[in-house]
Amino acid sequence: MSHTVKTRLIKLLLEAVMLIVALCYLAPVWIIVVNSLKDTLSANRIGYSWPKLFHFDNYAQVFEKSNALQGLINGVVIGVTVVLIAGFLSSMAAYYLSRKSSGFSKFTTLYFVSGLIIPTAIIPTYFAMLVLKLNNTYLGLVAIFVAYTLPLSIFLYSGFMRTIPREIDEAAIIDGSRPMQMFFRIIFPLLAPVTVTVIVFNFIGVWNDVTTYLYFAGGDKWPLPMTVFQFYGKYSQRWDLLFADILVAIVPCLIFFVFGQKYMVSGLTAGSVKA
Repeated sequence: MSHTVKTRLIKLLLEAVMLIVALCYLAPVWIIVVNSLKDTLSANRIGYSWPKLFHFDNYAQVFEKSNALQGLINGVVIGVTVVLIAGFLSSMAAYYLSRKSSGFSKFTTLYFVSGLIIPTAIIPTYFAMLVLKLNNTYLGLVAIFVAYTLPLSIFLYSGFMRTIPREIDEAAIIDGSRPMQMFFRIIFPLLAPVTVTVIVFNFIGVWNDVTTYLYFAGGDKWPLPMTVFQFYGKYSQRWDLLFADILVAIVPCLIFFVFGQKYMVSGLTAGSVKA
């Protein structure tokens, strides 16, 4: 067997394995989609078959019987606010940390990166928020999520920032640009790939978080995925409505990912090779 034939066989085998893995991931999604369009009796069997009659009214019932609309508003408001604040703070912090080589900048970088591995301290955070009277408030949730998302955001921005030549900074200074003008007019537009990556990661993280909402907010502040938890308690025997509710909760994250995925690979790998 020639080397070329062997290489092709290995490639085909790997593609077959990847196809099987992809099908394993898509199977639950298929179950959710088809059963969300069935009647109650058929959906409770949780099968793979295509519905004989489409029940699109299941989605209307989800918005009527659950807190889906308020959950959608909560998720979008909290998620977008966190994305804007975290993106603003982390990009500026990463710019300073990546351009400075002092002991303070190295310590600060290590301090932020350590946030990726140190577990969340729920109880101290809860009492701190209690003292500040920020429990069960939008401001409190935004503050917690911004703190949670800063380490990864700064890590990604710092890696990408190192690929931007320092000569750009020097040219801007020679042209008379002030530090803030240089960052927002020259540097920040170059960060588009990693910015999209940070937006997608942070929004999905805030949207799908469970622990933070359970400890620091009541049901009126929960995003759409958390309303599935409430909905299940009321309609545990109505899998047609449960699947419809789950699908509705997935759609916003799916939209964010579809529109941002082409930038995510470059944003994640930009800092892997030193410029």
